[in-house]
Amino acid sequence: MKPRALVIEPDLSGYRWRYVQWTIEALVEAGYECMLWTQPRDRDHPLILGYQVARAAVTVVTDRERGRRLARPSAWLNAAGMGFGFYAAFASLYRHLTRSSRLDLVVVPDGDYLLNAVGVLGSPFGATRWMCIAMRQSFHLRDMGVRAPRRPLAQLLFKRLFYRALRGGNLSAVLTIDPTLSIWHARTSSGGQYPPVHYLEGPYPDADRVEQHEARARLGIGGERCILVYGTVSDGKGIKELLYACMRRDEHPLILIAGEQTKDVRSFIDSIGGALFSRIKVYDQFISPEMEADLFCACDAVWVGYKRHYGMSGVLAQAHRYGKTVIATDSGLIGWCAKRDGLGPLLRNLSARSINTAIDEAFELDGTHRGGALQWDGAEPVSSDTVNHFKKIVQTTLASG
Repeated sequence: MKPRALVIEPDLSGYRWRYVQWTIEALVEAGYECMLWTQPRDRDHPLILGYQVARAAVTVVTDRERGRRLARPSAWLNAAGMGFGFYAAFASLYRHLTRSSRLDLVVVPDGDYLLNAVGVLGSPFGATRWMCIAMRQSFHLRDMGVRAPRRPLAQLLFKRLFYRALRGGNLSAVLTIDPTLSIWHARTSSGGQYPPVHYLEGPYPDADRVEQHEARARLGIGGERCILVYGTVSDGKGIKELLYACMRRDEHPLILIAGEQTKDVRSFIDSIGGALFSRIKVYDQFISPEMEADLFCACDAVWVGYKRHYGMSGVLAQAHRYGKTVIATDSGLIGWCAKRDGLGPLLRNLSARSINTAIDEAFELDGTHRGGALQWDGAEPVSSDTVNHFKKIVQTTLASG
């Protein structure tokens, strides 16, 4: 009888669905039967539809009761980043499913939903072993020389919660897309008291790189300079500041805005008129891997001038892979990586002057940056085939847990 795994991801927006897809592929290749739980609103997501059309060996579970627990009435439980609302919903789902099914493993591709709550309450999955991917932990960043807000009391609290989760949360392992967290853990943990924290380079599709002119022809773009803003496009992407800065330029580059937009960003873009609107090309939709490759190949620079974002960025990793210059915030892991590897100009702030200076510098650098594998002190170099690397790390963790 095959072991059974439950994968929990209530939100398939942005890059999250890819972590779900490749986690499930790794589990299936390791011999697991898989159940995926997500919210009913994602039933029409291409990933879910693909499982249904292909009749894949994946059971998709959507359930309104657990979905309602994650809605607004429970939002106060998630206050201060503790995640008690998610903890309660995931624990309820686990109890519900184990009444009729045996579960040998639970995987939470975005472990930040509940790691802090686990540090207080222990595992929500009973005696079943589980693993997760830490995406946005920030308590250690200043210790590792990363520019981040100084919050000594909060950082001390979250450090202790993280170690309490590792020690008492029944975790097999924590994987992380943050290259500094695994190094920090290795330096500060004591012996074998804690499960391992493994660095897991954020994967990206294995689409082929094409010539810029080919990609532009498919996207309907001419020979003008263009900047790509990619992913789930919210105000935190700094998109408004970028567009305001471009209004002051004599020569306005073409701005490619690709990915599903939040309501306020969509309203803002719709309100733009005149000549500026003609310098924006919007793809407010689900982006396929093939279209994603065209977008990165077509652009001259990639915008990662995000606001209040201190974690890692899949867009940064993609830009690096395609050899594209980035225009990056100087804070958080984005700034740390961009400065360390010379990926492009850094923004000290989001003033129009700072942004336009960075745009000019990025266009001067265009073509001088080479793509490849990011490398970090204390971590093994990662091959360019990051999907197989992702699966290998997951499978190795399963075997050792």
